[in-house]
Amino acid sequence: MRGERSPTKTIWMACLFLGGYAAVSLWLGPGRRLYIFAVVVLCLVPLSANLGLLANSGSRYRRQNIFWTLWAIGCLLWSTGELMWAIGLLSRNRTNPPGLADIVFYLSVVPMLGALAVRPHRRGLGKALRYGYTDLSLLAAWCLYLYGYFVLVPGAATIASPLFERHYIELTAATGLLLVALLGVLWHATQGTWRRLYTHLLGASSLHAAGWLLIRWAIAIGDYHPGSLWDLPLLASFLWLGIAGLESHRLAPAPVEIPGLAMDHRWALRLAVAGVISLPLLGAWSVLAPSDQVVRNYRIDLTLGTILIGVLLLLLRQRRVDAHRRSLMRDTQRSLDQTNRLQTYMVLNEKLASLGDLAAGAAREMSDPLTAVFGYTELLLAEPGASERVRSAAHKIQTQAQRTRALVDNLLRFARQVPAERTLLDLNALLSSVVQLHRFHLSDCNVIAKLEREPNLPAVRGDPKLLLQVFYEIIDNAADAMRPSGGGQLSIRTQLEGTNVAVEFADTGPGLERPELVFDPFYTTKEIGKGTGLGLSMCYGIIQEHSGQIACQNREEGGALFRIELPAVVLPLPLKALFEPATPPA
Repeated sequence: MRGERSPTKTIWMACLFLGGYAAVSLWLGPGRRLYIFAVVVLCLVPLSANLGLLANSGSRYRRQNIFWTLWAIGCLLWSTGELMWAIGLLSRNRTNPPGLADIVFYLSVVPMLGALAVRPHRRGLGKALRYGYTDLSLLAAWCLYLYGYFVLVPGAATIASPLFERHYIELTAATGLLLVALLGVLWHATQGTWRRLYTHLLGASSLHAAGWLLIRWAIAIGDYHPGSLWDLPLLASFLWLGIAGLESHRLAPAPVEIPGLAMDHRWALRLAVAGVISLPLLGAWSVLAPSDQVVRNYRIDLTLGTILIGVLLLLLRQRRVDAHRRSLMRDTQRSLDQTNRLQTYMVLNEKLASLGDLAAGAAREMSDPLTAVFGYTELLLAEPGASERVRSAAHKIQTQAQRTRALVDNLLRFARQVPAERTLLDLNALLSSVVQLHRFHLSDCNVIAKLEREPNLPAVRGDPKLLLQVFYEIIDNAADAMRPSGGGQLSIRTQLEGTNVAVEFADTGPGLERPELVFDPFYTTKEIGKGTGLGLSMCYGIIQEHSGQIACQNREEGGALFRIELPAVVLPLPLKALFEPATPPA
């Protein structure tokens, strides 16, 4: 109940403040003391409204923060205009050309119009505000042009001029009505809490426009002095804005999904572009309409200058649009590449799964006949009376049976379905062991192995025997690929990338003929009898079981590059105390 009574208390406090201001105005009467009092109040009240508006600038919704901040900027501009106007009145010279105060008053509505384009009540608008600053600049340039075209006309641009006052009132009234009309559209497009907040803003904006027009009318008839009762509607409008900000902070509304497009989020851009398009029309009207030559030349020059500024802002916006589109194209291409790579991996996984079942069945069916073949060849070789020809044939049968047994073993390893035993591993130590145990084969192929280890590399969780098998297979293939050319260099590097540990094997061999088929089962480029085409397929399956990724490609400088990524494990203790060097599989 306390939260329900707080808005009522705030409204009563605002009413008491307005009543006190009226009482002080009647008690002091026209004079210097009332003038000083009015200047202080008229400058501080818009700033106090910012306390309620900026209370919403720290919400978790970025669009709401921008919305209320723009309203606060409008109040700040108005307070600045009040201070400049008070300083101008001190000069007691009413025949000077109007100063910057009237322009600041007029432009204070521009950030409020920009705030409406934010539409904080809507969800799912994406990056609709990416070019909001450029759109606001176009809108501000157009408003300044209208002010200079209709108000600052040579010969009539004095504060005491009735023509200046009439044009100024007409232009400010038009911008105020535009703000009220757009708030009415937002009010009609929302429901619930957001309609309640837009009701506050609509009422405050309407009261502000009416109060400002009343003050300008009182100035025109000579019945206004600072601190008079004509200031009450204007002060009430700023207090109402502050109450709207406090109410939004209390309710903390969230953006909602609203069907339809009651008001396109690009209306600010379209309004600004419509203003830029209207510049040549107003310039043509200046040339064709009967008017003083000085006024005609002034308006033509102003139109040409504003057209130049508008074109520059549009070019800047288009440049940002092009840069954003190029970025989107790169992101799209990257997403397509990742999607294609993922589809390739999925197809390969399905292929490996189906071939694994087939290989397991074939290996089991071949195991028993091979056992019988080995038994009979042993009997033939052990027969005392067997001839040399029979023994030679038995040796050949035994050799081919051993090759078949090796193929069966590869098929069984390829089709394994038992989960790997996971332990914490130091890949730097594991790779050092692999290179040390593989030095004879590398030396025989005239290959120099260079190991670059990342210091303080995190641990990974995996089966040391299976990972050793993967590293052995990659190193063997690299050595065999570089043997025909007389050797080369194999660079092995470990590094930490984000949350993964990466291992790269780069050789200086001839490269890969078809990198997309390297991990396919039974694909091999080795001679007949030297490879079954299952080694890298098993490596792919092992890395997948370890929740990692393996990929290969040809390097631009020549040779092949195999890359393995495994999830890193962050340990609170040194890894050396937990890791024991693994032994290679038999």
